[in-house]
Amino acid sequence: MRRASTSFFFAFVATACVAQMVNPGEGSDQAITFATYADYQTAKGDTVGTYVDLVPSMGQHNLVFSRNGEKHKVPCKDLWGFVFKGVLFRIEDEFHLPVRLMTKGTVCYYENGYAHLMMQRDGTEHSFYDIGYQNYLSHDLESPIVRAIFKTDDRSASGKFRAAFPQYEPLCACIGDRDELDHTRQCVVDYEASLEKE
Repeated sequence: MRRASTSFFFAFVATACVAQMVNPGEGSDQAITFATYADYQTAKGDTVGTYVDLVPSMGQHNLVFSRNGEKHKVPCKDLWGFVFKGVLFRIEDEFHLPVRLMTKGTVCYYENGYAHLMMQRDGTEHSFYDIGYQNYLSHDLESPIVRAIFKTDDRSASGKFRAAFPQYEPLCACIGDRDELDHTRQCVVDYEASLEKE
């Protein structure tokens, strides 16, 4: 089983100038879930309580929330996403795991949601995780999320993403097949900054 680390604080300072940072500050401890993107757009969500954990159950993953002293599970597969402490998490399609939206510029960039949820829950600056991937991309908030690893292929979800959105070729080429968090972050920052100069 893979065990990796991610850090909440990173060299993304330049991103504030080139892309909208999606972390409006400390929000409520009460998570709000959204079944669809349309629900998110119209703020028609369910307040489910404070995030407790992400647990497997019969091949699926469930978010565990606590409300009024009682814990309850919400299947990830039933959600488009949720907001916790002012931060948006979407559910990716491959494993139905949460991913944290880090920036919404020309492209949407996400990181491992489980790690970020633990950091928010525990008030820490880094966390280890062993489920999901480090980095993800999507064209916008409504479109499918893909792993941000770009080998030369046309069969994987990432390969299909690369073919469907040729405008992101400089970004995909920069990321390449390197599964390195800092490298991918820098590629996203550099890509958004290059568009600002045009």
